[in-house]
Amino acid sequence: MNYRNIIRLGNGICLAITVLMTAAFAVSCKGGDQKAVEASEPVEMNLMEEAGLLRLYDRGDYYLAEVVNPWDTASVLKRYALVGHGVRPDSLPAGDVVRINIPLRRTVVYSSVHTGVIEELGCDDAIVGVADGEYFNSDPMAGRISRGEVKNVGRSLSPSLEIIAGLSPDAILVSPFENAGHGVIEQSGAAIIECADYMEETPKGRAEWVKFFGILYGSEKGDSIFEEVEERYDVIAARVKDLERKPLVLTEMLTDGYWFVPGGGSYMAHMIQDAGGRYPWGADTSSGSLQLDFSTVYAKAADADVWLIRSYGRDLSLGDIEDVYLLNGQFKAFKEGNVFVANTAVVPFYEEFPFHPELLLEEFVKIFHPEVMGGEKHYFRRAE
Repeated sequence: MNYRNIIRLGNGICLAITVLMTAAFAVSCKGGDQKAVEASEPVEMNLMEEAGLLRLYDRGDYYLAEVVNPWDTASVLKRYALVGHGVRPDSLPAGDVVRINIPLRRTVVYSSVHTGVIEELGCDDAIVGVADGEYFNSDPMAGRISRGEVKNVGRSLSPSLEIIAGLSPDAILVSPFENAGHGVIEQSGAAIIECADYMEETPKGRAEWVKFFGILYGSEKGDSIFEEVEERYDVIAARVKDLERKPLVLTEMLTDGYWFVPGGGSYMAHMIQDAGGRYPWGADTSSGSLQLDFSTVYAKAADADVWLIRSYGRDLSLGDIEDVYLLNGQFKAFKEGNVFVANTAVVPFYEEFPFHPELLLEEFVKIFHPEVMGGEKHYFRRAE
C-alpha cells in the first residue's frame, strides 16, 4: 500500500471514529456530577509531516495546497486548488484560491534547484523555459538549453515577457521574496507558483516538498523519493548524534564588504548540527541569511575548526581566499588547513542537495568526523 492510500485509509478511520463520537458524549465525573462534552469536529489531515511552510490536503476530486508566508507564519502566502484536467470538483474553497490544472504540461522554472527535482520525477519534458539559463551547468538541462529545446527567458529579476508569452506556459515556478512582487510575469496569464521551500527551517522539511512537485507534474515518485531520503538522513545523523567532539563550523566568506551566513533557524544550520557540528549562530532563530561585517564574524568564529565556502566558477585556493581579504588568514580553520570549497559551477550542488539533504549530510560528516565516515567527497575539496 502506497503512502497516499495509507493517508486515505487513515482519514477514513478518523472520520468514522469522529462520527461515532459525535453521536455519543464524553462523560466527565467530578464530585458525583456528570458533564456531557461534545466531541470536536474532524480534523483534516495534512499530507506534509516535516515541512513547515506547505500544507497539502487530498480533497478527493482535487488537492488543496497552502503555502505559508515565511515572514509571517500566521498567514498564508498563496492557496492553490490542484485539479486534474477535465475534472469538475463538486466545490472549491472560497476566497483567494488559484486553480491549477494538473499535471502541468508547459512550465517556466526559475531555479535549477527545481528543474533538478522535476528531472528526478521524470517530468522534465514539461519544462519549456528557465531563467538565468547561463547558470545551468548540469545535464540534461544544460544540454537542452544549449540546443534551444528549453528557452532562456532572461534574468529572473527582469525576464522577457515576450519570450514567456511565446512559450504559452500554464505555470511559472518562482521563489518568493519578502515584500516583493514578481514584475512582468504577473501579466503573462500563467499561474505563478510560489516555491518557498528554500525558507524551510529543516533539511527534511525542504526535501518533503518533492511530494508537492510530484502532484503538480503527475508523478507517483514523490512519496517514495522522500521516504528514501528521510530514512538515509536519519541513519547518518544517528551515527554522530552522541559524539562528544563537536567542531565549530564557519560558512561562506566576505563578499563586497558583507558576510552572509545562514540564520540559526535555517536548514543549513540544522544540517551542520545534525552532522555533529556546532554553528556559531545556532542561537539565532531566523531561517534566512544574516548580513554581517568581518569584525562581527571574526568575533564569533575566529576559532572555527572547519570553514566551508561555496564558490562559482573558480576553485579557490588558500591564497585566493587570503587575497579576497587579508585577515581571512587569521581564522583557525585557515591556519590549520581545514578550509573546504565547493565550486558550484562544476559540481551539481544546488541541483541535488536541497531535495537530497542526505547527500550533503554525509559529506559534512566526512569533513567534521572523518573517523566515523571516510571516502571521497562529492561537493567539497580541501583548499590548498
